[in-house]
Amino acid sequence: MAFSLLNQLRQINRHLVELPCPGCGQYDPKLIWRYDRYFLRVNLSICRHCSLVYLARGMKDETQARFYGQLYPRLMRQPPASKAMWNYRLIAGYRFSEISAVVGQCQSVLDIGAGLGFFLDACRAHGCEHYMGLEPGGPQRDHAVQVLGLGEHVRPEELDEQTQMPFAPRLVTLFHVLEHLQEPGKALARIAKLMDPQGWLVIEVPDIEADWPELGLSQVHVSHRSYFSAQTLETLLNANGFYAHHWRQETHGIYEGNLRVYARLSAPATPAVAAPPPSAGNIRAHILKQIRPLSLRNGYPRLAWRLARL
Repeated sequence: MAFSLLNQLRQINRHLVELPCPGCGQYDPKLIWRYDRYFLRVNLSICRHCSLVYLARGMKDETQARFYGQLYPRLMRQPPASKAMWNYRLIAGYRFSEISAVVGQCQSVLDIGAGLGFFLDACRAHGCEHYMGLEPGGPQRDHAVQVLGLGEHVRPEELDEQTQMPFAPRLVTLFHVLEHLQEPGKALARIAKLMDPQGWLVIEVPDIEADWPELGLSQVHVSHRSYFSAQTLETLLNANGFYAHHWRQETHGIYEGNLRVYARLSAPATPAVAAPPPSAGNIRAHILKQIRPLSLRNGYPRLAWRLARL
């Protein structure tokens, strides 16, 4: 099984292609680090045009479909062991509490990348009238549909231009989803058309400018296309019909260096003056300080052992 997995990863590596910046579409990367945690040559880079950190080499088309259909559930251990499920439920409850404190009680919710379904389950338990999730991952969706009983409220699909909703959600959530998308700007533009004009968009992503030494090299992997900071995420939101209403940066908890933004449609009456972007050199130095490739805790030796066990 281990040899099979390694062979599949080698096949993926041979089919990685040059990619544009997911933020601005330009092909002008400044290299930060070549190999991800699976030893794939992804060329983690920073865009010289918009300062977004992203993978300059990655998956497209059949390679991407094969990765998410066959490898991703194994690499990410989906569905998780039953003894780990309580943690996912606690995280969902924490998210529901944090979001409700800012946006209030929402009676209609769309959770994009619904995963195991625990957040939608929390919404249902708190009296939400209309709720829908999109989850293309088979093992995760099966748990949401069958174990949690969410049934037709979780669709086996990704968000795209054909996505339609039976209601206009007052709350749309993407928990650690946006960084996986090939074209995150198009996803935001589609959400803007689907949601209630008075609604809220809540996004969580890893914060590349935070401190994440416990993650180390494991932060870099082929399924993460973009590595956002508050500034680059705000730029993407503003370019696609949203403005950031409220930010929450969490050092520990759900994810080391978790960034949550609460966004609304259109622009505020008096837009804030954007802060100057950090230099590409400073961003690169910060990331290299976190990666620590030879660490026995989260560098290549530990990750090679983990792959062997899988």
